[in-house]
Amino acid sequence: MPRTPQNIPHDHWKLAMTRGIGPIEGRNLLEAFGSATNALAASVTELEEVLRRGADEVRRNMDAVNVQREFEEMDRESVCGILPGDSDWPELLKTATPEPLALWVRGAFQEADRFSVAVVGSRICTAYGMEQADRFAGWLAEQGFTIVSGGARGIDAAAHRSALRHHGRTVVVLAGGVGRAYPPEHAPLFDSVVAAGGVLCSEFPTYHPSEGGLFPRRNRIISALSLGTLLIEARLNSGALITGRLAAESHGREVMAVPGRVDSPSSEGCHRAIREGWAALVTNVADVSQQLRSSSMLVAGAIAARKNTGADVLHEVKPAAGVLKLTPAMEQVLAAARSMRSIDYDELSQKTNLGIAEVMAAVTRLELSGIRLRNCI
Repeated sequence: MPRTPQNIPHDHWKLAMTRGIGPIEGRNLLEAFGSATNALAASVTELEEVLRRGADEVRRNMDAVNVQREFEEMDRESVCGILPGDSDWPELLKTATPEPLALWVRGAFQEADRFSVAVVGSRICTAYGMEQADRFAGWLAEQGFTIVSGGARGIDAAAHRSALRHHGRTVVVLAGGVGRAYPPEHAPLFDSVVAAGGVLCSEFPTYHPSEGGLFPRRNRIISALSLGTLLIEARLNSGALITGRLAAESHGREVMAVPGRVDSPSSEGCHRAIREGWAALVTNVADVSQQLRSSSMLVAGAIAARKNTGADVLHEVKPAAGVLKLTPAMEQVLAAARSMRSIDYDELSQKTNLGIAEVMAAVTRLELSGIRLRNCI
């Protein structure tokens, strides 16, 4: 369970709240001084040796932090905190380099969030973009994937709403505090996410304003929390395109892009990502399943890609602690696979009466849970 303010280490929280200290600076300070308490007690000269510049301002910012007031604000808004190393710290976030110092949360992450996909795109989008966000996010939610996005207008909001409408989980990552909805008109949406069992999270204190310079940090968390990132109507130089690049280059995750009209500025970023080769073109949910299945990442022993060697159809490996309960589709596919000498998606579809896309999604989730179906084509 997330920590209530009464169970949060005071000095670590103060360090996480200090302006001018992000994940990199925070980790450097913790490594240099051994603890948040020692870092907070350091002189300007000592801070300069670690931070190189801006030590005077950081020292002033440290002294200005009012942790007790923040704890009161967290209580008022039913906000909790989680730290790296906590049992409910997201598995996928452990691969972020460096990890955030802390997260403010409404709601709680679950084991199911190991199966997360980011759906991001333009705030100014077309009806086509909204339709595709609804289509892809809804199907992924139905198949048990958690939908991660940034809570912004346009594609982000459409993805969150589709996940809720299909009774799925969704995670909203904000560039400001979780007690201050941005954009303001999305406050009811964010409340609905938490009420449905989802999560609202941020690196920043409860009432921290959403500032332009903080959106790249938000985008980094979105990409790190997700197995793959799906771009829908991402413009050139957009935050969504930055999220995709972070996923591909910083986290080694799959990036997919939905093509749009060739003359639409809303899709220029998607088309460039496809043309440059760091995003796969996807036009349907089966394409998304295939891309997720081909993921080559390994996260805390739970998410792995293993070369297919040997002739066995089914190869079971020891999964991570707290493996998820199988969905009905996963159970059907697993049962069918046990009776087959070799496997292809068409045959699995016939044996289970599931669509090809549903079969591919089930295979993806089985493999990410540690159960590998060999020789799938």
